[in-house]
Amino acid sequence: MDLLKHYVRLHLTAMSAGIDLFGRSEGIEDEEARKLATDVRHQLVEQREALRLVARRIGASEPRLPALAARAGERLGRLKPNGSLVHRTPLTDVVDLEAMHDVACGLVAGWSALQEVDDPRVDRDKVRRLLAQGQDQVERLRDVHRTAARRAFA
Repeated sequence: MDLLKHYVRLHLTAMSAGIDLFGRSEGIEDEEARKLATDVRHQLVEQREALRLVARRIGASEPRLPALAARAGERLGRLKPNGSLVHRTPLTDVVDLEAMHDVACGLVAGWSALQEVDDPRVDRDKVRRLLAQGQDQVERLRDVHRTAARRAFA
């Protein structure tokens, strides 16, 4: 088994589910958090294209079934309790932003791991830029998550 191919496929799967999660950003109450989530979603779409290029270069196929399962799991995650069966509550924003932060952390770990790959098919300069972008996303998501938590639990 080619572990690098498998690893890239796993991260492509996670990235697709993450993009779906960030697609729910229109429901976030706080304008700054909503804009950030929308911006990060657009960045993730670009990052996914960069990862697809790595996948093509190393001969990894696009994961179809795992991607569908991950997306289904993300949709099931929307059924989480938030104190209201019908409406979003401030807790919804806290939990959604927390999940978005977790996605960003996972993607940072992926870019960090790919940075260690000594293979000419992996553009380490591009990976380094994507890692820096991901680290910025993590910090900014952490900030809006804290704001949402203060608002929800005040």
